[in-house]
Amino acid sequence: MGLKLGAVLLALAGLLAGCSSAPPQAALEAFPPSLPASGGTVRLSWQVPGATRYVLSSDPPLAELPLETRGTQAQVQIGASEAQTRRFTLEAEGPWGEIRRSVEVKVEGQPAISCPEGATAASFMASYRGDSPQAATMPEAPRPTVRGVGRFDLPHLPGRVIVYQENNQIQSLSRPELERLGVRPLRTLIGRGWQLYAVRAGSEAEAARMLVQGGARYVQPEYLYRPAGLAVPPSNPDYLLNQRPTFAQMNLEGAWKQLSAGCAEPVVAVADTGFYPERPDLSPNLTPPSSWLDVVGDDLAAPQPVRGRVTPGDWAGRSHGTAVAGVIAAVTDTGSGLAGAAYNLARVLPIKVFDAQGQAGTLQIAQAVEYAAGATTIGAQTFVNPSPAQVLNLSLSLAAEGFQDPYLEAVLERATRQGLVVVAASGNEGTGFVDYPASSPFVIAVGATDGVGSRARWSQSAASNYGPDLEFVAPGSEVTTLSGLQAGQYANGFGTSLAAPFISSAVALYLHQQTAQGNPQNPADRLAEVRRCLQSAAQHGPQGWEPQTGYGLVDAARVVDPTNPACFGPTN
Repeated sequence: MGLKLGAVLLALAGLLAGCSSAPPQAALEAFPPSLPASGGTVRLSWQVPGATRYVLSSDPPLAELPLETRGTQAQVQIGASEAQTRRFTLEAEGPWGEIRRSVEVKVEGQPAISCPEGATAASFMASYRGDSPQAATMPEAPRPTVRGVGRFDLPHLPGRVIVYQENNQIQSLSRPELERLGVRPLRTLIGRGWQLYAVRAGSEAEAARMLVQGGARYVQPEYLYRPAGLAVPPSNPDYLLNQRPTFAQMNLEGAWKQLSAGCAEPVVAVADTGFYPERPDLSPNLTPPSSWLDVVGDDLAAPQPVRGRVTPGDWAGRSHGTAVAGVIAAVTDTGSGLAGAAYNLARVLPIKVFDAQGQAGTLQIAQAVEYAAGATTIGAQTFVNPSPAQVLNLSLSLAAEGFQDPYLEAVLERATRQGLVVVAASGNEGTGFVDYPASSPFVIAVGATDGVGSRARWSQSAASNYGPDLEFVAPGSEVTTLSGLQAGQYANGFGTSLAAPFISSAVALYLHQQTAQGNPQNPADRLAEVRRCLQSAAQHGPQGWEPQTGYGLVDAARVVDPTNPACFGPTN
């Protein structure tokens, strides 16, 4: 209502001024302002008061642009590229005419921090070490102004110190003193006067003081650094009260402390009722609109697939997809109300599979699986996914003991061999069997827990399904998540539908850490590797399965721990 009224007032002001009105102040911002050569996601936001239509374009061109929208933000994916400057231009239309604003994003010539070294990083390190002709042209480092001993109370590597001495020798130390502390030069470092010394482990500070007494100008430890971490707990105002106890069931904060942004973000496809992608507390963590797909349209009997639009129909369950996506991808540590379990380290690909009456069939689910993995054909149209997923969340089910959908089963098997990990809800009927497709051997079946970690029972007729096919459980009671169209609209959800995306998030964080560690994966083995990792991190352990909760709750910190051999061993 406020935007419409503002447009009317602007139009009236134009008439009073002789049919011309001054254009408003307009702003276009890009974050981050630069990307590594490996590419990444750029989030663009703008403010143009009174505008009724926007067109966003790029130079050089991008496949998903130009984009025509009424929203005030968008995100685009930039692939690996040589160093260049990319210009994004926003055209805003309103009663005052048209306004153009541009912003530039620089694509650097070096890889992202915390990601595996590529050729560019290797050549840079060779130059820095002096292994290349370019090293001879590097300017001499300035002489340090510090004197004495550095800080040995900070984390540092044992058994080594870095020494600066102007004459390149220690003059007044006797051999017994040097031998007692194990002091010996290892090698000369880049920059005149700098050397690396070995010392006895545990005696670094004492050796430093003695070296300074013997004539060194300055001695410091070899400090230990770690990648810039995530803010834990995140700053979302509702996190501590409404989410932290729920997230603690899976030790998600422990996982976040071991992760950092910078590597390629895994894609989690969510096939569901539809989505409200314009929510600013969700949209930055979605894939580009060119990848969104509605496989059914409004009527299951006459499917009309649509790319780029996934708004749900007007029926009771229309917020279900947004709620599921919010568990994974609510924008975290930015001041919005809630946090997402994947902490901005995964992107959600929205796929709408339910029609306006809340119906989805075998073909719609199968097409979602195929599209998540890469491409599908609906009628005579082929839809290629520009943002293929590594994980697919299916918070949907068909309740029938022993049931299997052979056509969908064949599609699931094929997608699994392509490297897609499918996670599904076990069902909410309280039965001793798991609903389909969670019961498929090609799907990870997830049940729900209550506030104390037991199998959830919500009423006499509603409880988390259990039984032989159940693999894991995750929080599914009073899960606070996104609900509705507007930012700030939340709801407490109950059900295995909300448990499944917690496990999907854990899988995405595992894949993110695999990339950060530089571990190659065979897509055909991915599901088996994920299962082995999750079982190793589950509360009952790989040998402790039981029918009520399967292997139990998953400790996400163990899932991303590089020292966990079941997740990061030689077979992974």
